[in-house]
Amino acid sequence: MGYTIAKAESRLVRVPVDPPRGDAIQQFNTLELPIVTITDSANRTGIGFGYTIGTGGTSILELLRAELLDWLIGQDARRITFIHEHLSKSIHALTPGCISSTALAAIDVTLWDLAGKRTETPLHILLGGARDRVPIYNTHVGWLNRPLDEMVKLCKQAVKKDGFRALKLKVGKEDPEEDRERVARVREAVGTKVKLMIDANQSWTIDEAMQRLKSLEEFDLVWIDACVKARSIFSSRMSRE
Repeated sequence: MGYTIAKAESRLVRVPVDPPRGDAIQQFNTLELPIVTITDSANRTGIGFGYTIGTGGTSILELLRAELLDWLIGQDARRITFIHEHLSKSIHALTPGCISSTALAAIDVTLWDLAGKRTETPLHILLGGARDRVPIYNTHVGWLNRPLDEMVKLCKQAVKKDGFRALKLKVGKEDPEEDRERVARVREAVGTKVKLMIDANQSWTIDEAMQRLKSLEEFDLVWIDACVKARSIFSSRMSRE
């Protein structure tokens, strides 16, 4: 019935970011997207991708080409979970990790895209169709290297002009008071009905996070994203054990 995977290919696309954007741990001027294309024996094609903020896409591309994609040939494209589990086990020593996770995700997204095309079904329906719409938020307004006045202006535009009801701001300045001022100025500018989140990009220790978040409680944040360094979590677990 044409379900067998006949071809699996990958390429890397670089998307310039001008001006460069920054968060608490890096500044970057490009996004790298490892793109996977899978074609079945009925000549239907699915496309999926992962992404990196900055460099590193070549490592993901090499993993796809050297270790993962060749095995797909001849497999039943409908067995998405089986394929994902087999590939994960085949590179077990590399998992979990950003490179392996991004490579596997690109394949997984591609197979779901192919499934939607094969069944002529929108993906959100194929996955259960629980809702016909979902809320979204704007994170582009809140890059850490944006001047404060510019960020506030963009936040107001995102709410009043573009209709966003939620915004996510990057934090992680060396001076905690700068983070507090960023959140305070935006909250004042957009009002209390707009949802605010923050993202520290894993830049704090657990103790730093506790101290900094205490000073932000009054701004009614919906969530705090990636605030703690991964090694800080590991060290804390080891000390308790």
